[in-house]
Amino acid sequence: MKTLFLAIAAGGLALSPVAASAQTYQETRLLKTMDNADLEAVLDAMDAAWESSPREDDTDLYQVTFANGLKAYAWYRVCEDGQCRGLVLVAQFSRPSGYDSDAALDDKLRGFNDTAPAAKAYRGTDGNVVLQSYIISDGGIMMGNMKAQIEVFRDSGGSYQNYISQ
Repeated sequence: MKTLFLAIAAGGLALSPVAASAQTYQETRLLKTMDNADLEAVLDAMDAAWESSPREDDTDLYQVTFANGLKAYAWYRVCEDGQCRGLVLVAQFSRPSGYDSDAALDDKLRGFNDTAPAAKAYRGTDGNVVLQSYIISDGGIMMGNMKAQIEVFRDSGGSYQNYISQ
């Protein structure tokens, strides 16, 4: 499967194809730490489209579009020598109409968080809504569990949109 890599070129952004990741998806593979090849193998197994670009902290920022249309960002935390123990997943949604006061929106988001514990929604400083999840590999995580947790985050995006429109 082809993946796309976000390359910063003079005068703008250019997309260029890259060979498939060196890591293949193996559901029962135990990951003591996670790296780009692991994430790319999981995203490919989910049929997600992704692009990556370097961050200032020597990790990559992944822009992911899932098959259900959810657009999200992913990046690693707690890293040493390219091996990481935490993965942040974030999706941002426009402030929903009908929630003019921050208190009313915060109340609605608390209700969502009570029903969807795998991802947390909160009002960002710009007033938009952020959906966030965090995956850790401390003690080890099966690649299949990493995929399942990302799938739950993906599905939480749809759940959020249904919940907020009620």
